[in-house]
Amino acid sequence: MLKKLIFAPFFLLTFILLIYQLNPLLSSYDFVFVLSADTLIELIKIAALFVLSSLLFSLFATFANGWKLILPVSLLAAAIPLLFINTALAIVLTVTIIISLLLTYLALENNLKSYLTFKASALIGPAVRHLSALLIASFCIVYFLSANQIIAQKGFEIPDSLIDTAISMSPAKSLTEQSQTEAQLPSINSEQLELLKQNPDMLKQYGLDPQMLDTLTNPQKTLQAPQNLLNDTIKQTVKDQFQTLIKPYQSFIPAILALILFLTLQSLTAVLSIFISPVLWLIFTIFEKTAFVKFEIEQRPVKKLVI
Repeated sequence: MLKKLIFAPFFLLTFILLIYQLNPLLSSYDFVFVLSADTLIELIKIAALFVLSSLLFSLFATFANGWKLILPVSLLAAAIPLLFINTALAIVLTVTIIISLLLTYLALENNLKSYLTFKASALIGPAVRHLSALLIASFCIVYFLSANQIIAQKGFEIPDSLIDTAISMSPAKSLTEQSQTEAQLPSINSEQLELLKQNPDMLKQYGLDPQMLDTLTNPQKTLQAPQNLLNDTIKQTVKDQFQTLIKPYQSFIPAILALILFLTLQSLTAVLSIFISPVLWLIFTIFEKTAFVKFEIEQRPVKKLVI
């Protein structure tokens, strides 16, 4: 019994961590548009938890090999979203998770009953990949429902981070920076500046305001104010154009966001899946060396037709 349940606690702990990491993603849709290293690292962590959870469940199902243990652990794992996620969304996720786990076990059970030579990568590897895809699809369904609810209540608005990225990559941004570089104010040293401050009448004779001396001490500040105003104007203009363009298609946005998230996580898990075969080989090698498991070699008669 200990051997059959050895992977169950590790699977449940990993699954709790996965659901905990997924919960913040349901409160907003902005992260899909954030193009940053921090967002990529966060998505890689989530994809790794999907793969690890699928691997641990597949190992648990392989060792348990019976509904009496598989069903209670699967129901317990499926109930975890009820602790972290909104009740309505958690119920949907619970149902999809239990379906994903049971379908994976059915496919794995069929392979375990029909194989001739035990090869962990060939028997368990596909189950890990399929379960990862099913769990990602389950979460994306819930993400679609969450995004649809948020957009229905608050409407859809292009995130500022996406607008900033688009402006920074546009030619207009380069021309603005170039014009700012060319528009340099004349430099003046501190002694000349102090002399002009002591003789304001000299400036008035030439029709100059003595207050302009303050701008000469910090010319960058003088250029920064209109530059910020120009950037804000461009940003708001681009944002208004985007909002006008996508307004007729607002009802399709939640589905598009869910599809983008699914393709992103599925691509990351596909990359991480190259480590499944080496990890499975290492696990069963250690188990065999420590006598945790053993393999039997059988010789079976073969019937051949001879004419």
